[in-house]
Amino acid sequence: MGHRPAAAVLDILRDEGVDKVFGNPGTTELPFLAALADAHNTPEYILGIHEGSVVAMADGYARATHRPAFVSLHIAAGLANGLIGLLNARRSRTPLVVTAGQQDRRHLQQDPMLSGDLIGLATPAVKAAYDIQHARDLPLALRRAFALAVRPPAGPVFLSVPMDLLDEDTEVEVPARTPPPPQGPAAGIERAAVLLGAATRPAIVAGDGVGREDALGALVRTAEACGATVHHQPMSDCLNFPTTHPLYAGMLPPRHDAIREALTAYDTVLIVGAHAFTPHHYTPGPALPPGLTVVQLDSDPDEIGRNFPATAGLVGALAPSLHRLADLLGDQVPAHTARSRTLRTGQRHTAERDRAESAARAAYSPAPLAPWAAAHAVARGLPPDAVVVEEAITMGLLLRRLVRLDAPGSYTHTVGGGLGWGIGAAVGRALAEPGRPVVAVLGDGCTLFGLQGLWSAARQSAPVLFVVMNNGVYRTLQDTYAARGGEGVCPGTDLGPLDFTQAARFFGVDAVRAESADQLRELVAGAGELTGPLLIDVPIRS
Repeated sequence: MGHRPAAAVLDILRDEGVDKVFGNPGTTELPFLAALADAHNTPEYILGIHEGSVVAMADGYARATHRPAFVSLHIAAGLANGLIGLLNARRSRTPLVVTAGQQDRRHLQQDPMLSGDLIGLATPAVKAAYDIQHARDLPLALRRAFALAVRPPAGPVFLSVPMDLLDEDTEVEVPARTPPPPQGPAAGIERAAVLLGAATRPAIVAGDGVGREDALGALVRTAEACGATVHHQPMSDCLNFPTTHPLYAGMLPPRHDAIREALTAYDTVLIVGAHAFTPHHYTPGPALPPGLTVVQLDSDPDEIGRNFPATAGLVGALAPSLHRLADLLGDQVPAHTARSRTLRTGQRHTAERDRAESAARAAYSPAPLAPWAAAHAVARGLPPDAVVVEEAITMGLLLRRLVRLDAPGSYTHTVGGGLGWGIGAAVGRALAEPGRPVVAVLGDGCTLFGLQGLWSAARQSAPVLFVVMNNGVYRTLQDTYAARGGEGVCPGTDLGPLDFTQAARFFGVDAVRAESADQLRELVAGAGELTGPLLIDVPIRS
C-alpha cells in the first residue's frame, strides 16, 4: 500500500523506533511539520532554539537509547549551525539520521533565498549524504540511512529533502525494515588467548567501543582472567572500565610520547575498541614502545592495524569476543597468578588514589575554589547511578582522576572538540533516562558556546544539574601556550568576570552560586531530587 511522501517518512520513523524528533524548523520543513500535526502516534517534537543545541540533544539521546536519533534542520544555514554537532557525532561515533529541507526544486536554478549546497556542506561531517530528487527514492534512502548510521563505525547520515518533494500528490512504497545482522565473536580468539596467556606483564587499553557496545562487564572478566592492568584510551568518551576496580590505572594521556612511556611497563597489550589513540598534541615517534606484543580487537575492520601494527588483529562484536577470550584465558593463566597480579596492582593504585584524594580534600576552602577541590567536591557528591556529562576540558582531566564510577553509561564526553555540546547532550540524556540523575560538568567557555541549550532544559523541565566551572579564562589555551615556551599572558584567552546565574535565569533555569567546596558537594548530592534544571556557578581560582 502506498503513502504520501511525508506520511512515508513518519511511517519509517515509527518503524525504526524513533519517538522524538529534535529540530529547529523553518519554511522548508512545513510539509513534515504538517504531517506530524495531522497524524496519530507521531514522534514528539523537541524544539531547540539553535541547531548546535538541537544536534547535541540528539547526540545525548542516541547514546543513552543505543539507537539512532532523528534530527530535522532547516536549509543551508540551519545545517551550517548544526555542523559542529555533526562533527562531534562523527568523531564520537554517535548514530544520527539528519534531514534538512531544501528549497523548492521548481525555482532552485534561480538561486532562491535560503538555498545552498546542502550535500557539499554536510559531506565532511557525516558518514554519507543523500540528495533526494525523486519522491520514490525517499523511503529507500531513509531506510538505508538508519541502517548505515549504526553499522560500524557508527555515525551521522544526512538527507537533503526538497520542500516540494514532501508535498507531492503521489504515493510511494515503503520498504519493510531489515534488522541489522548481529556481529558474532571474532575469529582468531584462540591465538589472542595464547599471546595474552604467555604475557608476564599484560595490559589492556579500553577504548570507547567497549562503552558503546555495552561490553564493560565482558572486559572486566577478561582483565581479571589474566590480571591485566587497564587504561582508558586517551580522552575517552565513555566509561569503558570501572574506575573503582583495583586493576584500573587511569586514562592514557593524548600524546604519543606519554602513551609510549606508560605502555613501556608491559610486554603485551590488548587494545579493545580504541580509535587509533586519537592524539592531541604532536610528539615525535610512535605511540607504542618497541617489542610490545599487540592484540587488537574491534568491531570496525578498518581499525585493525590502522595506526600501529598488531601481532593479532581480531574483528567482531566486542562483548561476545571478550567473554570468549575470558573463558580461554581461564585455561591459559593460573587463577592464583591472576589474583596475585590483581592484588599487587590494586595496592599500588589504591595508594595513588589515596594521595590524590588527600591532596584534593586538603584544598577545600570558601570560593573561589582550587580546581582540585572543585573536582573532588563534584566527584564525592555524585548520587548513586548518576550520569556525568563532561565538557570541562582542563577541569575534566582532574575529574576523571577522582570519579568512582562503575555503572555502564555513567560518564559521557565528546572527543569531537566542537565546544557547546555539553548542555544539549545532558538534556538529551535526561530525556532518555528520566529516572537517572544527570550532572553536567562544564567549563565556562564550553557553556558560552552552548548556552541556548538551557532554553530547552527549561522547556522540557529536564532535571539536569549544570555545574559551570567558572575561572574566567580559556585555561587549556593558557597552559598549552606556557608549555610551548610562550611568555606572559596568551592573547585572546581572558573571558573576564562572568555571572552564569544571570544567564541561567534569563532562560528560565534556577541558579545558585557555590560559596564553598562543601556546599558544592551538597548541591551535587541533591541532583537526584531535582524536578527541573538547576545551574551552579562555581568560582574557580584562575
